[in-house]
Order: sequence, then C-alpha cells, then structure tokens
Amino acid sequence: MDPDSTDEMVDHLVDFFDQVAPDYDGWAQGQHGRVAARLVEIAKPKKGQHALDVGTGTGLVAHEVAAKVKPGTVIGIDLSDRMLSIARSRKSTNTQFLGMAAEHLVFKPATFDLVTMGEALAYLSDPFRALDEANRVLRKGGRLALSCLRRSLSTPAQNLFFQGLAPLARRHYLSLPRFSSERARFGEPSVLPELLSEAGFEVTTMTEMVTGGRTRSAREWTELMAGAGPLPYTLIKSLGPRYRAELEQEVDLAMDSLGDPDDAFRYHHSYLLAVAEKR
Repeated sequence: MDPDSTDEMVDHLVDFFDQVAPDYDGWAQGQHGRVAARLVEIAKPKKGQHALDVGTGTGLVAHEVAAKVKPGTVIGIDLSDRMLSIARSRKSTNTQFLGMAAEHLVFKPATFDLVTMGEALAYLSDPFRALDEANRVLRKGGRLALSCLRRSLSTPAQNLFFQGLAPLARRHYLSLPRFSSERARFGEPSVLPELLSEAGFEVTTMTEMVTGGRTRSAREWTELMAGAGPLPYTLIKSLGPRYRAELEQEVDLAMDSLGDPDDAFRYHHSYLLAVAEKR
C-alpha cells in the first residue's frame, strides 16, 4: 500500500472509531469488554509494573491493567479523539491517555514491563513496525499481550454477508479504502506466532475465545454487523430507509439460501489471544 493510500485508510479508520465510540463498549452485549478482561487475565500484570496499551480505544484493557499494577502505571495510546475522551472519563489515578501512533512511539527503550494490544493489530497502518516498536520499549523479559479476531471461525451466515459487501458498495457507487487481505489471517494460530517471532518475541501463552449467538431478524443482523468494522459500518449507515429495507430483504433471502435453518442469522465472535516474551 502506497503512503497516500495508507494515510487515506488511517483517516477512514479514525473516522470509524470516532463515530462508534459512544456505542463501542455496548456492542454485542459488551463483547469488547469480555475480550479485554480475558486478555488481561492471561497477561497477568503484576503490582508495581508499568504498562503501555496500544490502540487503547475506550480504555477497556488499560483500566483493567491499571487496577492490577497499581501503584504502577498504564499509558494508553490511540488516534481516535472520541475514544480517548471516553477512556479519560473513567477516572483513575494511575492511567494516562495520549494521542499517538503505534508505529512512532516517543518512549525510550526499555520503558515498560508490559505492552498490550487489544483487538488493535490488524487496524494499525504498519503492524510490523508497531510490533518492532513494542519490542523496543519493553524491558528485557518484558511481555506483549494481544488479541486478534480469528476470521476463519466465522459462520456461514457471516461469510455470506461479508462476501456481499463489496458488490453492495459498487451498487451504491461507494469506493472505500481497504487494507490488504493478509490482515484477515493475523488471528490464525499458524500465523500470529510467526509474526511475533519475526519481531523478536517468543509466545508463552496462546488461547482462543469464541462466543456467538443468533439474531432474530435481518434488522438485528445488520445492526450487529454494522459494528463489526469500518466497511460494513460505512455501507449500512449510508443507506437511506428504502435501500436499508432492500438490504434487509436481501439478507433474508441469503439466510434462506443457506439451507439449514439453524445456520440462518448465526454468528461467532472468535479471537486468538497470545502472550509473548521479549527475547
């Protein structure tokens, strides 16, 4: 991806997260909070440690870590002002939230005992540089804990829906920036350890978290899927009442085409979580 395209994608992502910020914590009955809690559980932050939370968003991971490390400190960084505003609104004496890119950390080498990246890696403009930066600011033996969406465990209903997003965008003359498809594999057990190894880490813990359910209608389905990422959000929210109704009719037909009624409107939220030590 050329620099201009990368800048456009970053602007698009920041705009997306600014828009969803008020609803982020409540999406899918608090799914992001559950992933954050599980990540902190396996990261095992210790009292007195100093931590950096990359892509902190509304501070879900940062505040959980802060409670564990106090009187240690947590710095959360993000590019979304509205996300950071929510993170700062949850008062804590040992947290600080800053607007900063993961690829350009201002901190000195060996500053932190723990770096966390909750659901952030695939959204960063340069994930590989961000991992290198995380390694640089960690002390020797310091740990990186991260969660990534595992897309291969999506249901047939999800796969069918997301396959239809690009044709939907073309029909409505919407041209949206997108990262390369390789990022969809970051959450695979065969891929993430290799990424971390190349950045100078050794995986010590790896686990999966899979939750899911079914929606009751096409309207509930599209509302849920709109929160799944910038592409579905931008498309669905841009549709007026008439085209939204048409989309919901198409969703109903697509669900019928799956054959098995149990597959219709069924979704999985699947994540790979890992802790890795700096070599």
